[in-house]
Amino acid sequence: MNNEYEQAESKKNIDEKIERDYDRSINMWNDVYSKCQIIDLKGKSLSVEPMFDICLDIFASKCKNILDFGCGTGDVLFQCYEFGNMDSGLGIDLSETGINFAKEFATVNKYTNLNFEMGDISYFDNYNGKPFDGIILSNVLDVMPKDIALKTFKGLTKLLAPKGLMFVKLNPFYEKTDMKQWGFTQIKDNLFEENGILRYRELDTASWKQSFEKHYEIIRYLEFPYPWQEGMNRLFLLQKK
Repeated sequence: MNNEYEQAESKKNIDEKIERDYDRSINMWNDVYSKCQIIDLKGKSLSVEPMFDICLDIFASKCKNILDFGCGTGDVLFQCYEFGNMDSGLGIDLSETGINFAKEFATVNKYTNLNFEMGDISYFDNYNGKPFDGIILSNVLDVMPKDIALKTFKGLTKLLAPKGLMFVKLNPFYEKTDMKQWGFTQIKDNLFEENGILRYRELDTASWKQSFEKHYEIIRYLEFPYPWQEGMNRLFLLQKK
């Protein structure tokens, strides 16, 4: 009986730690985004990385009404806007600093028909708008606890129109030994923290593919490097079945 109680208490403590670490990650991004500066692009094009840009162009060319969930400062949604096919766009993020930056950046650069709101998947609990034909998830699912990621992905799938596209960017997959060598601490299963902040939920590519294929056809999958990051970033272009 005591053993069962100790196991329950241990699980509760771990779950509470995961929740605290996830909350701290939001605070971290608020701090990061507070250092961003508003600029007038003056006709210059936004770019991330050549392969990323090409795949995003394919996505944007087929989508009129786009949701960027976990949009941060709105960069990817702004890039979609510049491709010239969008009618409207919505950015959602838990970072108040990121949302405020996106709103001001859109105003300065005259990006019209774009809205940015602070929130998580519960923002859509009473959503009565039309389905989105494109949803962006860039470095979102793999920085969330599993239960939040599953709830988010399920909720977003419901918001996507039949045959709609989902653009999913994931961080590289790292082995646990590498994570520990780089100073990350394993919290539970495949969750890793850095200085008390939840940073990664490590799943190999085969596991992500298996999860996505329950509701989506994988139209494209590609990998590409960032100069500032170890490993190969992963990008999925999915079409809802």
